[in-house]
Amino acid sequence: MKNPYAVETVRIKKCVNEAPDVRTLLLDKKMDFNPGQFVMVSLLGFGESAISISSYPDLQITFRRAGNVTNALFEKCTGDEIGLRGPFGKPYPLNEIAGKHILLASGGCGIAPIRSLLKYYLLNENSFSGASLFFGARNPSMILYKNELKEWRKSFEVHLTVDQANSEWEGNVGVVSLLLEEFKLPANAAAVVCGPSIMIKSVAETLGKKGMPESDMIVSLERNMRCGLGKCGRCNIAEKFVCLDGPNFRWSDIKWRV
Repeated sequence: MKNPYAVETVRIKKCVNEAPDVRTLLLDKKMDFNPGQFVMVSLLGFGESAISISSYPDLQITFRRAGNVTNALFEKCTGDEIGLRGPFGKPYPLNEIAGKHILLASGGCGIAPIRSLLKYYLLNENSFSGASLFFGARNPSMILYKNELKEWRKSFEVHLTVDQANSEWEGNVGVVSLLLEEFKLPANAAAVVCGPSIMIKSVAETLGKKGMPESDMIVSLERNMRCGLGKCGRCNIAEKFVCLDGPNFRWSDIKWRV
């Protein structure tokens, strides 16, 4: 049985700058995981941090420079080594959303785990009736995965919006829920949402008004995870641990805790 506490040394195969202070690392490691799970990334002398897996089936992580560990991780690139544990957490309920139109709503770096599901979708399009992506960023420079958007649009709808436009931006301005208000909800749809709490609440409320049951909304609560094993108690919300019971929950089960 694999020791969940054991840290493995993994080499960085490729690094991509997605936006100011946001980077994706392709890791030279085969791992058995499903979209929606996360790994614990460590650097000697700096600590350990929970980071979403942002691809499928190859192992990639996307992170924002935000603290002690991620600041140090941002200095690493191709050929460097990092520590890794995992995967951890409950993945997206792939069997339950199969056959449905999956509506993916994300804000900021919340698109990282969503991207893993998009990669899965592209490999299994016949298992779904369709997909639509709604992604909001602070400004145009913070739109992640720009080099993939053209390819994504060949397979599913992509709707972008920013909080603050610049002189070159010709797209939508405003929050993600405003885009959803104009969207005709397909029959037999399910939603997967990841982003700031205020965005999750707004999206869930908008989808509820359009008739989507709260049990068909899957939300990611990636907050305060430190050990990945439910031992430290840092991510405890009432009787649940985000790292064990989540990070993906049905909105009907978790809405009063967000």
